[in-house]
Amino acid sequence: MSDPHPTIRDISVIGLGAMGAGIARTFIDRGCRVSVWNRSRAKIDALVAEGAIACESPADALKDNTHIVVCLSDYAVWRSMIEAYSLADHIDGTCIIQLTTGTIEDVQGHASFIHSKGGRLAEGAIMCYPRNLGTKDASLLLSGSPDVLEECDSILSMLDASWTNLGEDINRPAVLSRSLMAGMTAALMGLVNGAAMCRAGGVPLDVFMRFYDKNNGIIRGEQTRLVEAIRDGRTKENEASVKAWREGNEALLSVAASLKTDLTLQSALQTVFQQARQRGLDDHDLSALVDVFDPGTESSRS
Repeated sequence: MSDPHPTIRDISVIGLGAMGAGIARTFIDRGCRVSVWNRSRAKIDALVAEGAIACESPADALKDNTHIVVCLSDYAVWRSMIEAYSLADHIDGTCIIQLTTGTIEDVQGHASFIHSKGGRLAEGAIMCYPRNLGTKDASLLLSGSPDVLEECDSILSMLDASWTNLGEDINRPAVLSRSLMAGMTAALMGLVNGAAMCRAGGVPLDVFMRFYDKNNGIIRGEQTRLVEAIRDGRTKENEASVKAWREGNEALLSVAASLKTDLTLQSALQTVFQQARQRGLDDHDLSALVDVFDPGTESSRS
């Protein structure tokens, strides 16, 4: 009996920014026949030199292979491309693996369009750097119908051997990826902000990093505890109340002001703490801030 979903070796990649080029290179390295297109010809030529096949237009990329990875800066670019190159005429029978960052509205509208034109769709997000693709550190999030995700498994597994299936709800990759970005962005901005304060205050940055690394061990455990507290509705139990965190941030603001470093990040945090105070959360755990960020679904604060 033949395999209903054999390994797919012929793939088109539309969009050759850092991530798209990384995707194409990963496929080339795995011995695939890879057709590529990008608005900048230089990026096409760079990959042709590595073994890719050049497409003269995105329509050619759709006609060349049945499975197409789209990785662009945003959906507006993809929509303009669809219109400029009459791509709607070439969707029928194709399987689009959409890895472009977009809003929930973008994702839903795009899915309706692809399906109305006879195409199949796997909606996804990439949560790693291009250098991580094809390694144990790769991270891909995908949603779509079970048959389409199964069909695309051989392609996705080349990028991330343990890619994450989020089910049929196509909104989930956008929601989860942006939620993860919220934490990552805040953490990395906080790191840079802290480094700026140490630099301004004459504390050597290697000393700063030594203690930052030490604190990371505490933070990793605390991250798990916070999410579990939110999940279980235990947002009142605490070792450090929202009030204590707010007062700590007030002290941070004072030190930052004395050093004449930028106060934007600390001021934004203070706004959140003040909203928590207004909601009567001063004596609760930091996890209770979930009700500031999501006031429509308040947790059970026991």
